[in-house]
Amino acid sequence: MENEVPDCEICGLPSQGTHFGVLSCKACSAFFRRTATSPKWAPKKCQTPKKCQSGKGMYHCKPCRLKRCYDAGMDTKKFQFDRDGLIQIPNNKLTRSFEVFVGRPDYVLFCTPGTSENPSENLKPKTIIDVSYLVNTASKILLNGPEQPLIARDQLQKLANGFSYLKNTSTEMRDFSHSTKEDVMKIWEFYFLTVAKWLTYFDEFQKLDHDLQMKLLLAIWHVWGRLDKLLATAINRRRGLCPTKNLLTLSNGVFIDMEKQEVDVEWMTNYEPEQVLTFIDGVRARELTKEIDPLVELEPSDVESAYMLAQLCFHYAGKRFPGEIERICDRFQDILAANLHDHYQNDKKMDRYSGRLAKLMKINSAVQKNIWENRSKIEVAQTFNLFSIAHSHPEMFYDTGF
Repeated sequence: MENEVPDCEICGLPSQGTHFGVLSCKACSAFFRRTATSPKWAPKKCQTPKKCQSGKGMYHCKPCRLKRCYDAGMDTKKFQFDRDGLIQIPNNKLTRSFEVFVGRPDYVLFCTPGTSENPSENLKPKTIIDVSYLVNTASKILLNGPEQPLIARDQLQKLANGFSYLKNTSTEMRDFSHSTKEDVMKIWEFYFLTVAKWLTYFDEFQKLDHDLQMKLLLAIWHVWGRLDKLLATAINRRRGLCPTKNLLTLSNGVFIDMEKQEVDVEWMTNYEPEQVLTFIDGVRARELTKEIDPLVELEPSDVESAYMLAQLCFHYAGKRFPGEIERICDRFQDILAANLHDHYQNDKKMDRYSGRLAKLMKINSAVQKNIWENRSKIEVAQTFNLFSIAHSHPEMFYDTGF
């Protein structure tokens, strides 16, 4: 006897578990997640009266679909953090994937072809980095929207709430004293997916065409990571977890001793470590550690940190993509700047905040300058083929040097 899957109470298609208190499919759940806190559609009447059905079924306009969600009992207060499907794996045991079995990162795969592209030069073959699954996972995150609905005064506050995990940076620190290929790829995974989740809390970003969202994500994830390292290290210095200034931390609980760290470069280059270390992205970013002391002194709030991250990323993307994307990023910055002004005046009761803001933006400018100045090193590395790496998505590593 076959087990019949109950229908979604919104559209009538097979459901995929309980979402917001109602048996529904993932599409209707994602729709409600995006529109429940938006004042745009609830007050409007049916947009396509001839097509929309009065009962259960497909809805051709958003007001009718949202009304059906509420009529069925959907409620943002009933958000289910462990949204399991109807078919569960006994004892929560997941089949071990090949990546887990061999100890590789979950989302980034790599392989080394057996033959060199230029055997006459006796060079090692290129390592191929396939980030397709990682990119597809981030794409689904953006399509599904935020993991939980957030109600906030404005968009900057929502970004700050989404960013607040940094305040709880892990105190169980892990030492990357010897960075391997797997370590590097895990950092890529962490930042790429973290930035994707963070962007789902920015309503204006969510309104963009999905292809444009992905283009921006591919461009800014590593820029976001540069500032995150500085912010996380400043937090841990205030906590006393970084007793010496040679320690750099990431918000996922990793710390790096910049004086003692060894980097495994064999997988990425045909040259010796001392010949290529100055060209590696993480090593170049260490030039920014002098900006940590000002962050320790300023102790930026979550709202200020969220603004710094957003301003840095959208300013970078606007400069990298002149034209339509530049105009979009300028608009984003205008919206968030207005929200920050309200934060200073209403929350902090600060009529004069220009001096403090200037100090925060000076740090952002230093990060931008570090990126621009190191482009010449990247060009040198490319000219002499210092890195024997090929990517499935080269645009993801622009300005990183890999």
